[in-house]
Amino acid sequence: MAFFPRLTGRRPTLMATAALLATVTALATTAPAPAAAHSFLSMPLPISRLDGCRIGGVGGTPGHCPGPCPNSDFRPDTSSKNPAAIYRRGSQYEVRWTRNNHEGGIVRWAMVPVSEMWDMGSHERNAFHWSCWNINRFKCGAMDHNRDCYFDTSNMAFKDQLRIPNNLPDGDYVLGWTWYGGGEGPVGKQAIFGDYYDCSYVRVEGGNPLADKHIPTFSGDATGTCLSTVNRPGICKREPCAPMPYVRRRVPVEFEGGRHPPPIYASNFPNVATQYRYDYDYTVATQSVFSEAAVKPAGSSVRVRELRLVDINSNQIMWFADLTKPIKFGYDAKLSIMAEVSGPVKRVEWFINSRKTHQDTGAPFSIAGDFRDRFYEMKHAKTDRRMFITARAIGPDDHEDYLSTDIVFFKDGGVPSQYIGNSKRMALPEAARAARLAAGKFVRGRPPMPPAEAVVTADRTADANADAEAAAAPAATALARTAKVPAASVVHAAAAAPAEAVVRITKRATAAKAVARQATFAAKGTRQRRVAAAAVSPAA
Repeated sequence: MAFFPRLTGRRPTLMATAALLATVTALATTAPAPAAAHSFLSMPLPISRLDGCRIGGVGGTPGHCPGPCPNSDFRPDTSSKNPAAIYRRGSQYEVRWTRNNHEGGIVRWAMVPVSEMWDMGSHERNAFHWSCWNINRFKCGAMDHNRDCYFDTSNMAFKDQLRIPNNLPDGDYVLGWTWYGGGEGPVGKQAIFGDYYDCSYVRVEGGNPLADKHIPTFSGDATGTCLSTVNRPGICKREPCAPMPYVRRRVPVEFEGGRHPPPIYASNFPNVATQYRYDYDYTVATQSVFSEAAVKPAGSSVRVRELRLVDINSNQIMWFADLTKPIKFGYDAKLSIMAEVSGPVKRVEWFINSRKTHQDTGAPFSIAGDFRDRFYEMKHAKTDRRMFITARAIGPDDHEDYLSTDIVFFKDGGVPSQYIGNSKRMALPEAARAARLAAGKFVRGRPPMPPAEAVVTADRTADANADAEAAAAPAATALARTAKVPAASVVHAAAAAPAEAVVRITKRATAAKAVARQATFAAKGTRQRRVAAAAVSPAA
């Protein structure tokens, strides 16, 4: 880092200014590309924000991260309670790591119990796949640049399809990523890179039947080898590596001479059972998408059930916006995000890209807060980018529950200026739209519902819910017209028994009384959708 003399007492002369500018220009043109990070795991989300877990290093402050996982700057929204990915045995999932202007080396993947994440021997015993480091090169788009290619001057990164072994019992794990033998250039060139490590919390649930063992695998390039300076971690523990090794055609030491590592047995993982059981009818095979638990975790008191988009201009919840698909919005659109929770929640903490941005202590729990039933706009930059958003609910017993998702936002000049959504089905019939707009402001802690309108608690099946609301709209509008319900009335339905629901009526008019009719709800799949209709008569 360069330091310049401080000029005090008077404005610098023209000559001094010119000299200073020349120095700055020289430094800017001769400084190397931002490569201090070297490489790290980018998908699934790693446990730390470290841009390179290694011992020593050149350029910047030397690090002391001996592995097998990062040891500092942990992300506050990642833990075994909130895994970055949910995997099924036998399925393939995309994994990514940063290039950061470098080439060469070997990548090792291991799956270890959370209790053994700091055990180097466990990562070595449970390593299930090796590959060349610089495989499946791809160019980042605008959505993925900050995550995968931020340090790379060519805007490139690497990825692979990782098959989850069948020998892993259901439970919580740490996915270990190790890069060693890094070195640019052809065979015979020397390189200084040390060993690099990263880790991610993941969950294995379901998939293929549990197998007794897994035979580790290695995928080389077209020659069946990789360009690498070493064939195992530990030779270059520190960076710069001394003496500097040479780039050669190599395979991992475990596979030299046609050998194979010993099998990894299911008995290696006796205590990985998780408290959570997920309903796979609603779990999709993508990163960072969580479903509602089919069985409530033992001892839990609070839950984060859904994250919902909020349209600030109309102060409406976007019930049918699917956050697992790109969200497009017009140039005048303003939005926020609300967490649907259950239980005695004391507060909800919000994280954007693993940094805490807001804490809400009263319902509705939103990412930017609210005042007098009006939501504040989410101000975080969101044009043409991917955001990892987490809501963490905390109860009076300090029990916590998480819900996280990747959300992709982009502006679209081809939609109405205040449009927010991702589906053509977002446009409701005019009767339903008019009824929603007549509902007025939010009642604190409750989503807006029009008077006597059928209340639909949406699940992830957006199209089915849109059809249900469209079908219910004419009947609901007729009920509202017959009963002459004031626009200030808001009807809420909650399940009271398997065959009926009690309709709770909140009236802002001080002299109002109400009578509620019973309604029924039906179960669909493993979730229940509650539909209630109410006719309300004003007090005499």
